[in-house]
Amino acid sequence: MTTVNNFPKLWLKLRRRFFHYLDFAIQKPDWMIMFCFSRIHLIRNMVQFIYKDKTLSNYEGNSVFEDIDVNQVVDSLKAEGIYLGINLPNHVLQEVIEFSKKLVYLGDGNPQYQFYINDKEKQEKKVGKNFITGYNFNISALCPIIKKLESDPKLWLIATKYFEKKPRKIRSKIWWTFAQEKEFEERLKGFFNFHYDLEDYWCLKFMFYLTNVDVYSSPHICVKNSHKQKKLKHQLSLLRETDDSDIVNYYGLENVLNICEKAGFGFVEDPFCFHKGTFPIQRDRLILEIKFTINNYE
Repeated sequence: MTTVNNFPKLWLKLRRRFFHYLDFAIQKPDWMIMFCFSRIHLIRNMVQFIYKDKTLSNYEGNSVFEDIDVNQVVDSLKAEGIYLGINLPNHVLQEVIEFSKKLVYLGDGNPQYQFYINDKEKQEKKVGKNFITGYNFNISALCPIIKKLESDPKLWLIATKYFEKKPRKIRSKIWWTFAQEKEFEERLKGFFNFHYDLEDYWCLKFMFYLTNVDVYSSPHICVKNSHKQKKLKHQLSLLRETDDSDIVNYYGLENVLNICEKAGFGFVEDPFCFHKGTFPIQRDRLILEIKFTINNYE
């Protein structure tokens, strides 16, 4: 349930995204049903149970992730909602990094603010604002190595075994999070608060650092076990965000993973876990995400 203290946040979010949600609800009523009810464990688990497949697909071909034990990954995901250590081979990492230098990014995800990474400051001066993030949402069609990662048999097998159903939708994106000297905009603060995603009843995100990440350069933080142990307040609240103290008090500090690693390090996460980005203080961060879902609500 939403407390009185959260009403200002709720009103701000609804005011900002009302027409976006309304348009989605009209065009994709099944998305609205999912978005409203998949936050409740009982409903989410029931849908997953009803629609799971009795026979699962197997996938042929060579994987770039030779050392990954699929069953170990799936067991960790089911138990904790995350698995660390699905790392990119160095030649794959270098190819993705070189590709990232040639991309056009959307400043703060806005199609009106397009820039190449080498021209970011020039574009910021032109529009009169500093970008917090820079996204490209459609990269696999442009980059053969990312297309290869999207079809990697071990990634598909992990997603299939975790969902107990064959994925039908896969999408990749790459984005920068830029270090700032000034306070960031109110509308972007949710990205830096603990929250969980509602993108489908089944969702996995494979994340790969493309820059070195330490505590000063926007490490990803995930709360283990929070994909299946949310308290009722978090399930029924209209807001999917909460503060650090609420997370630590309920889940325990030992379950809060602060992921600081070198470029090439990867992990897979059920985004129904509470997670957040952290604000970069000294250095920019670049990350690649490959997302598996069952339904296509886009």
